[in-house]
Amino acid sequence: MIQPAANGLYHPANENDIVELVEYTIQNKLQVRVRGAAQSVVEGVYADGYNAATGAFGNNINIELDQMRTVTFGEGNSQVTVGGGCNLGTDPFDPSGVSELSQDKNLFFQLNQKGLAIPNVSGAIHQTVAGFISTGSSAGTMQHSFDECILSIRIIDGTGKINVFNKTDNTDDTFYAIPVSMGLLGIITQVTLQCVPAFDIIGEQATTPVADCAYDFFGPGTTDKPSLETYIRKTEFSRILWWPVKSLKRAISWKAKTMQPGDYTAGTGSVDSFKPKPYQPMFPALLGSTLPSEAVAVTGFQLIATWPDWIYTLHGNSRAESSFKEKMLELGLEIVFPYFYPLLTDFYFPVNTIANPPQIFWDNWLNSLPMDKVEYSGSLFNLAYSEMWVSADKAMQLVNVLENDYNTKGYSATSFYTVEILGAKKSNCWLSPAYGNDAVRINILYFQKSKVIPADYFQQFWDLLNKNNIPFRPHWGKALPAVVNLTDCYPKWSVWKTLRDQMDPHKIFLTDYWRGRLGLT
Repeated sequence: MIQPAANGLYHPANENDIVELVEYTIQNKLQVRVRGAAQSVVEGVYADGYNAATGAFGNNINIELDQMRTVTFGEGNSQVTVGGGCNLGTDPFDPSGVSELSQDKNLFFQLNQKGLAIPNVSGAIHQTVAGFISTGSSAGTMQHSFDECILSIRIIDGTGKINVFNKTDNTDDTFYAIPVSMGLLGIITQVTLQCVPAFDIIGEQATTPVADCAYDFFGPGTTDKPSLETYIRKTEFSRILWWPVKSLKRAISWKAKTMQPGDYTAGTGSVDSFKPKPYQPMFPALLGSTLPSEAVAVTGFQLIATWPDWIYTLHGNSRAESSFKEKMLELGLEIVFPYFYPLLTDFYFPVNTIANPPQIFWDNWLNSLPMDKVEYSGSLFNLAYSEMWVSADKAMQLVNVLENDYNTKGYSATSFYTVEILGAKKSNCWLSPAYGNDAVRINILYFQKSKVIPADYFQQFWDLLNKNNIPFRPHWGKALPAVVNLTDCYPKWSVWKTLRDQMDPHKIFLTDYWRGRLGLT
């Protein structure tokens, strides 16, 4: 049997290595889990015993599939078969270094070289193929689905058996249980995808007060402005960043579409002689690099977000034992911050004016659809996320409930940062958060604080939606409620659960985290 690398991760070279690891796990009553790009919450990724502070893995088996990244193209059918460990794009945090050192081996790069694409491309593309589909992830679009591209999956179950599941037209077929399964049905070693021809996009990013958005943010829509739901449905690719801070009330609306013949001009060049004008990241370049402005942003936003804890740390005491002078300083800054925060935001995300018009861009699909590779990577901002998927027809109710709550609670709820709003197309995968209906996704971005557990912060929003009778399904890779509502939200839950018992009879994939969140035994 293969041995772990120095960092404690196992790196199987093929399915036989994985089968041996599974058999060893069964014999020794251990757990086995697979690390993709580790963009999910830590507890959801690794086996029990992993120590995030030290990086130690304990006795259980933790795998990285960095050696299983083969990409094979079908002949004349625009299909690609890819190893489960292949990254969609470059992962700069890959502990093996394979993704970054061999960028031409990442899936999307190879697709583009072949004149192919996947129509559902998320803002960040660090993820592995298996990890992306296992958590039910999606780009910001109600018109394209990653799930629909999946034709076949190879998976090694909890008995060591290699299974192949092929797509059928029968949505009750077991195939639809496999993609979104959080690693609880087995280890996905290979996926076959149906691709589309590579395409160019043209788009715009506008920064406006919420009241001046091109859509009716809180209302049912007018003849001049579509409702939020209609805007997301009819915009091929979209992402909204909403600042609900009382003194800000701002939104960044990013949108794009596939270029049609009429979109090519002298400025863009023709299809055959295309002249890209790439999307420019939010951080301005200083001395030819975005790094200085990124550093300023990280420091500034982090100080705001973690206020007032750092002021006490600076003085070497706790909030409980702070002096009268410090309490007055805290009170004073609480008054000043609502005015300072918009100034900091204006530097990076200024409202568009005649002198500062919306950004217009056109580019190849691969270069600009992943629009937040820099700004929202896990290393730039220390953010935690909770993403709630709500039936698209609840969009107006959802944002109004959130707006009222933010206005009532103030900065204790807004925490000085932003809310991301995306769409997702209906999925047939049984545990997809978009199962059975198109969804509007609210992704709450929260600066992590040393004294606050992110789930404790997010609980107020889960409770808020429940209180207002807005059913939601959480993104499986982000912060989850202590117990997820499964029977009401997922009609195929009991069937999936029975299948899980069959495919993992020894419970080698089931960790305490997933046991608790899903109520599994």
